[in-house]
Amino acid sequence: MRSSALFAVPALTLLTTLVAAAPPVATSQAVTPRVVAAVKTAAAPVLDGKLDDAVWARGEWYGQFTLLGEGLKPAAAQTRFQVAFDHQNLYFGVELFEPQMDKLVARETRYDGPVHADDALEIMVVPNQARLDYYHFSVNPLGTRYDAELRQGGNVRSAEWNANWQASTGREPQSWTVEIAIPFVELGLNGSSRGDWALNVARERKAGTPELSSLTEARGGFHQPNLYATLRLPDAELSRYLWTMQPPYETCFQMERAQLFYLGKIHLTNETGKFRFLRIVPELQYSHGELATGEAVTQGLDAGQSREIGFRVPVPRQDSVLLRFVIRDRGQPADALYVRQFPLTLDYTPLAIDITRPAYRDCIYATEKLGQIEFTVSSALSTESLAGKQITAVLLPARPQGTPRPIAQTTRAAAEERNAAPRGNAPPISLSLPADRLDVGDYQLLVTLTDSSGQVVHTARKRLQKLPPAPTGHEWRFDEHQVLLHNGEPFLPFGWFSQNIETWDPKEGYTALQAYSREYFPDDVVRAWMDPIAARGTYVTFSPYSPAFRNRREDMHRPLDDRERQALIARVHALRDHPALLAWYMADEPELVPALPRRMQEIYETVRDADPYHPCIMLNDTIAGIYRYERGGDVLMPDPYPCFLKGGLAAAPIEKTSQFMLAVRDATRGRKPAWVTPQGFNYGDYGRAGNRGPTLTELRNQNYQAVVHGAKGFLWYTYGQYQNYPDLYLGMPFLAREMADLKAAVLADDVPHAVAIAAAKPEHLHVSLRRAGKGLVLFAVNTATEPQTATLTIKDAPANLVVVSEGRTVSLINGSFRDQFGVYATHIYSSCETHAGRERLADAQAAIDRDNAARQKPGNLAFENYGTRVVVSSGAQYGNEPDRVLDGIPRGMGWRSKEPDKLGEWLQVIWPAPQTVGRVVAYSTSIQEAEVQIPAGEGQWRTVGKLSGEPLATEFEPVQTSMVRLRVTRLQAEKKQSTLQEIEAYAK
Repeated sequence: MRSSALFAVPALTLLTTLVAAAPPVATSQAVTPRVVAAVKTAAAPVLDGKLDDAVWARGEWYGQFTLLGEGLKPAAAQTRFQVAFDHQNLYFGVELFEPQMDKLVARETRYDGPVHADDALEIMVVPNQARLDYYHFSVNPLGTRYDAELRQGGNVRSAEWNANWQASTGREPQSWTVEIAIPFVELGLNGSSRGDWALNVARERKAGTPELSSLTEARGGFHQPNLYATLRLPDAELSRYLWTMQPPYETCFQMERAQLFYLGKIHLTNETGKFRFLRIVPELQYSHGELATGEAVTQGLDAGQSREIGFRVPVPRQDSVLLRFVIRDRGQPADALYVRQFPLTLDYTPLAIDITRPAYRDCIYATEKLGQIEFTVSSALSTESLAGKQITAVLLPARPQGTPRPIAQTTRAAAEERNAAPRGNAPPISLSLPADRLDVGDYQLLVTLTDSSGQVVHTARKRLQKLPPAPTGHEWRFDEHQVLLHNGEPFLPFGWFSQNIETWDPKEGYTALQAYSREYFPDDVVRAWMDPIAARGTYVTFSPYSPAFRNRREDMHRPLDDRERQALIARVHALRDHPALLAWYMADEPELVPALPRRMQEIYETVRDADPYHPCIMLNDTIAGIYRYERGGDVLMPDPYPCFLKGGLAAAPIEKTSQFMLAVRDATRGRKPAWVTPQGFNYGDYGRAGNRGPTLTELRNQNYQAVVHGAKGFLWYTYGQYQNYPDLYLGMPFLAREMADLKAAVLADDVPHAVAIAAAKPEHLHVSLRRAGKGLVLFAVNTATEPQTATLTIKDAPANLVVVSEGRTVSLINGSFRDQFGVYATHIYSSCETHAGRERLADAQAAIDRDNAARQKPGNLAFENYGTRVVVSSGAQYGNEPDRVLDGIPRGMGWRSKEPDKLGEWLQVIWPAPQTVGRVVAYSTSIQEAEVQIPAGEGQWRTVGKLSGEPLATEFEPVQTSMVRLRVTRLQAEKKQSTLQEIEAYAK
């Protein structure tokens, strides 16, 4: 991730009024969720955006919007709304006040386009009490709509989901208005939709000063359904819309008279409370409006009854589509009762080859001892279609001279009918061919499907390579367990994004780093930069792009062209032999552009073919992105940041890490390595107010969640904040050493079904048992927001287990033991005595606590916990985190001015109430001299002291003031910009 992609927040307001002196006091606020009552109406509003319908005169206006991430601070531009409903629709009437209507941003006209880049209204409707699945509706001042379905508490987004809803907008002298109608049938209602729902209304303001505001307290983002207001629909009669449909299963393709069909089954449950006669119609909806309608199915379902229902729909062409099911009342066919849709990619492949051994890139490496090539052959055809046919697999030289002679061959029946239903996909066929005598070179695996007469029906081909030893002496590959091997030996990547190699300390235990911006430098500069990395015995990943091809944002919407391909190959060839190279970093959150998936796949394939000895990494920000770009790399490394809140826990469920790791497994069918980029930074340093950095407990929680769910590489974002947080500069080295000690267990596979859990919230205990050598290690992570006690039972367990890094043991009776888990706590249990004597978690936490306490120097008034704020004259795009000058740590991040060689730049410290100040101390790596100033009235400033020395310091006659300004008057020799790492203010 890059910091430039994060939210912007409004500029701070200067406090200039002098009041009675008071010491700074830390404060906190609690919030009670709001309740919104909708009005039942018999007369639907006319959707013209005017808000002059009778229904809007009857209901209550809801407002008092507060700013994102700033507690309960009111938005400068307020919003108000009402909710109404009838027997078919949910209605919203909204007025968005705007004092600068002439600056309203309204450009996007495409449905589901980036309307959030404009002034936009957002509505999140949660039509159930569980608050896990909900719908997101947005509209800009032009009436352009966007919608999406969200699941797993907002962590999984499907923008492909489309609903038949309406929105109209209007404009007034001091506001813009919106009227919306959302049919209940579009909201996927089911039995849990009885009773109260949940709601949030939010706004992205671009006119004037940008603001992000919300009806409910938005601590880390708008998508936190646990914080939403309660939505009540008094006297609503919605029972006829209550159905449950499971996703399609036993799906396959069938070709009939040159027409392709998509077939499958759904499972439907009637939760309406009465018998219903139904007409069910399947549809394929294409992105450009094309619609293919399948055969209607008639059915009768009693209250509570479930039934399996088959469907069949024609396929005009292969593409990404929405598979929709529309359920109507047979007696009233115009009356839709339920609509459910599923995103689907139609990919009809009669035959497909999947090589499972060798496990990586269809390549046999020099360090790999392989006796058999193992592969599966799968078909999109049904078992019925394959009956009586044969599969033949032949291994051939890729470029034979003359008639190719088979190196190896095998034949099998194409389908065994007893293993699958006639209308379902035929199960894959597992085959193998000998490989122990293959020479270095390229081969072709040819598979043919033949009928009973020997006629070839379909063919498939796959390239296979046997590679020579890596010419550089550095062979990087993955084994069948997704473990990274360096010259055949297991390697555990654990390190940082943007690690400063000059401060790299081998004792901290980091083994890898990721670097940005190499694409801006020529080959020789990059190689010189890599030299000290290699000298320190570590490894780096960075993008394969170059000044000749930077893969700019504006280029990412189209396929790769030949000029770009050649530039990419030239760059890879120029750097691939450097011993510091670990992997190629393909893309950083491409779904946020969004990049064309085909382009990312073409880039990956080009780099893969140009360099078979270094893997390619794809980083994604969303679960949808994981699925969309899984073909863009060998390794999927998402960044599931929970966003930690001041005075609280994680803004998003901390189990977001687990959800993303499981998505990698699902998207790749467990065939590609899962790495992770956990949150090792404070979002507040990117302008998101109310955020903080993770604690050591939260660092371990994210890390070992990922371990439990299969991650075998860890690159944390970001080292740039490392020095300003004791939990990072002390906690992360502890974690790195702990991971190094547990390396064998971390890289081992999970023992399935080996642990039973008994706890109040077992779904929040993530466990994995690993066998490492002769011992076993059990990882257990609590993602619940309260402590819980758990009983864990392990098959074939020893009598005692060491609790790693805790200096204690647990005793097992019949394989069971009981333990306490604090909030977000992680326990690691081991049968290996070598783990008993390692450094203690409690000692690491005590060191962190001491350093945190030391940040608050006695008498220092300019400390972050006192409501103190900072305003600056200018700020650089990167390396500018002015709030860090108040954190009590005189190094690392701080203020960095925008313009070089400019004197007179300034930084102001502002208190909520006047303070007595007589001494100021400042720490800077570039400022030679500066003035300390206080307000003199009418916008003027009075100098009360001059800063100089190391550190910069000055004393003056104590004054009462609510703000102090440091004004730069001289920079150190050869320094270009004003920087400040810390400022302190004392009474004397």
